[in-house]
Amino acid sequence: MREKPIIYTYGNALIKSAPLLPLLKQHNINCVIDCRTNSNTPNGITTPVNELKEELRQQKIAYIPFFNHFGFIPSIARNRQGSIIYSQAIAQPNFLQGIERINNGIEKGFTICIIDNQRETYKSKRFLLIGKYLQNTYRIIHLHENGHYFSQEKIEQKNQRKEEERKQKNKHRQNIGSNGEEIAALYLARNNYHIIEHNWNLHRGCELDIIAMKNNRLHFIEVKTRTSDKYGEPQTAINHQKMRNILKAIQTYRFQHYLTNTEYQIDSIAIIYRSEQDYDLKHFLNIRPNGEACDDCQTFHKRPTL
Repeated sequence: MREKPIIYTYGNALIKSAPLLPLLKQHNINCVIDCRTNSNTPNGITTPVNELKEELRQQKIAYIPFFNHFGFIPSIARNRQGSIIYSQAIAQPNFLQGIERINNGIEKGFTICIIDNQRETYKSKRFLLIGKYLQNTYRIIHLHENGHYFSQEKIEQKNQRKEEERKQKNKHRQNIGSNGEEIAALYLARNNYHIIEHNWNLHRGCELDIIAMKNNRLHFIEVKTRTSDKYGEPQTAINHQKMRNILKAIQTYRFQHYLTNTEYQIDSIAIIYRSEQDYDLKHFLNIRPNGEACDDCQTFHKRPTL
């Protein structure tokens, strides 16, 4: 099977010849394609184009600006957050023209290095967009200043492992949170609270973990669970923004359920969870929305039983 031609990439907003030229020589690169956003400006955060072109010319390396092909991604190919939509970006005429020019350059015998602004490869357009599009036709090698280099496939595998690890951590955190809410519910039932709702959700960020009634008084209870107090006790996670969201959710819940005349308070249950039989629980009663101290704090250990 014929070996795929290689296309190299390199990323840095501030392109300096000292680290770049040795890399180009090491890999016999004779053509630099520059798709940096600011590469067509004489000043600013990048090395001036004329200066870079002259240094490359002295080394008999061609310089081709590709900002219009790969540097600029139109709004039609971005979502509301500004992130690139891959399927839209690769369908743009300018992008496809750039790909065609690269193919022609490879056929003419050029060894190409694509450069962009992003130093971190896995966040860059040369990896997420250009490399992804070209990897079936070419071997994509991403160069780093320290002389190390990684293939498109290696970085994708590394990112996939990181994503799996992130999912596992999130799943673990969710399990810990679920265990904490279970412990909190058992504790409340043991102490004569009647639980009305679990995880009542107004919208993202505005959720009430437990709504309970005791002595004709509503208790809106925020549950925070951690496996240790290494990064602070769980109750410290209720910051100003979180309290604003809680108050907004409470206001809506009381209005929707015709409970505006019922007395209520905000509580917090903070749990250090080590196992089902080994935990610390603190119940902070009647937290002040302005951040002042609560009425009382009750402390329990181990897992309560009904």
